[in-house]
Amino acid sequence: MIDKGVMAYCINTDRYRYDRIASKTIPLLVKNLGLPVTVVTNEDTLPSLPAIPSVDHIIIENQTGNFINGKQWNNLDRHRAYELSPYDKTLLVDIDFFCYSDNLLTLFDTEHDFLVHDQVHDVTGKDSYNFRCNSAIPMVWATLIFFKKSQLAKSIFDMVAYIKSNYEYYCNLYRIDFTNFRNDYAFAMALQQINGFGNYPVMPTKLATLPANAKVTSVDDNGLTWSIEGMQGNLAHTDVHVIDKGVAYV
Repeated sequence: MIDKGVMAYCINTDRYRYDRIASKTIPLLVKNLGLPVTVVTNEDTLPSLPAIPSVDHIIIENQTGNFINGKQWNNLDRHRAYELSPYDKTLLVDIDFFCYSDNLLTLFDTEHDFLVHDQVHDVTGKDSYNFRCNSAIPMVWATLIFFKKSQLAKSIFDMVAYIKSNYEYYCNLYRIDFTNFRNDYAFAMALQQINGFGNYPVMPTKLATLPANAKVTSVDDNGLTWSIEGMQGNLAHTDVHVIDKGVAYV
């Protein structure tokens, strides 16, 4: 078992070329975190992924059947990260997370077995993310998850799997408006169940995010630029989650 490392899922769909996003984000993870990286993918996507010596791949037969806006959404296998991870301490990241600093390394020193963001920061200043009225419990952001190989972390991932299998019931229980499966809500519900509806430790910062209507116009090794509603912006040496999947073609 390797002490620590990074995992990411990258599985293409008919709509999105996640491998093209991976060609931008995986090298940033390697460069700025200096840790081994494992990419979970399928046989169709693997040949398109960038060949990087310090990056390993795990091939799965991914589950299908979830949709967003009528298009296939391959997000049903995140709960398997615990069993698939070759690391004692794992940073699980979305493939569209651009790591422009080494700030995430501090997470590996935490005393906690499981951490996730419960707050997000819209870097455009538009305050696009306020979903509190869409459910009876606060949502968490499964974009970044830190976990250790421990009984607590395993219990959380197992609970996510159980919730996924009974998602309609749990959506009704927690009055969640988004009835297509979302890992954000599945992990939020799992944390509520595992922690007896009490508080649980979370990431100490807000998750910096570019919303979907912010279009990325350029990307390099140090940052990116974007536009929204006629306004231009840029980020340098700042980690950010990019929702605009058009970044694959920038």
